[in-house]
Amino acid sequence: MLNRIRTALVLLPVTLLLIWVPQLRLGFTFFIVGLVLVGLGEYFVLVRRRGIEPEVVGAGLVIVALLFTAHWGSLRHMNLALTIGFLLVTVCHLFFRWHTIAGMTAALFGVMYVGWLPAHFVLLRGIDPTGPGLLTLLLGAVALSDSAAMYIGARYGRHKLAPQTSPNKSWEGAVAGLAGGALAALICYGLRFAFACRAFPDWSVASYVVTGVALAFVGEIGDLVESLLKRDAGVKDSGFVFPGHGGVLDRCDGYLFAGPVLYYWLVFV
Repeated sequence: MLNRIRTALVLLPVTLLLIWVPQLRLGFTFFIVGLVLVGLGEYFVLVRRRGIEPEVVGAGLVIVALLFTAHWGSLRHMNLALTIGFLLVTVCHLFFRWHTIAGMTAALFGVMYVGWLPAHFVLLRGIDPTGPGLLTLLLGAVALSDSAAMYIGARYGRHKLAPQTSPNKSWEGAVAGLAGGALAALICYGLRFAFACRAFPDWSVASYVVTGVALAFVGEIGDLVESLLKRDAGVKDSGFVFPGHGGVLDRCDGYLFAGPVLYYWLVFV
């Protein structure tokens, strides 16, 4: 626990600085690129533990292209980069790697899971003027959801949520996680009016709470997906980048799913 706190005290200020300082928008994109490439490496280690050999170089190039397309382009340009990347990874696998369905599908899933999903963080950061506020809402909702689910689940958890995927998670912890997401949303709502901060969206309190709960729910799904990958590979943590937290995928699993949901929530709702 002490290692978790130390890591958070270092990582959180750096992340918030990159999110809130306008001149550091490109730095935020490079920060995401770095995390994503480390996460891609962790993902491929999990895949290889199952005896599957994916296309690594092509997938990495596609993911970097997706992230910078999100920074300088739009969702339409990201779709173009994803389509070209799909073809590139497929061709690379056909000519330079083992000719297996498992290898090809593992590489393509990696592009979507570790590349396409976090590219939406960059899209959110580019929304003016609410990008920083939206990312702070995302950060807070998933983080408080994780913490509430962990502490309440460890103390009061009696009913298993998904015992085959993650035996330690409980329904009690999951409900507490939803409450944590709502609390984070209420804090962001309060910050908007306490400091007249236009970076936070001008929503009603109900909209904030619903958004926080939705992000917490999807974050919990993302956590279970990463648990499934680790359990199938026979490992406890995806890596060792963050002391007390594990690897990039361990720390960011919930955000991977919650980020796109928040972006499309804005677009369609």
